[in-house]
Amino acid sequence: MSTGSAADQVVDELLPEELDWSDLVMRYPKSSVALAALGGFLLGRSRGSEIVEALSAFAVDRVTDGVNQYLGEKVL
Repeated sequence: MSTGSAADQVVDELLPEELDWSDLVMRYPKSSVALAALGGFLLGRSRGSEIVEALSAFAVDRVTDGVNQYLGEKVL
């Protein structure tokens, strides 16, 4: 199992095993950023409202957990 971040794990699952994407990013940082920006733009245009909804739900869940943990009991 990979010990990298969740983003690393997602990229590893999407790309072929023989492709060392981290080396490509280090060799071509500007192209990598441009490709990621384009991908993010296209994803945002097609699924923007769903992404905002999911992030909002995640934020509410984290705040709720934080408040409950701070108070020491499940209040929210």
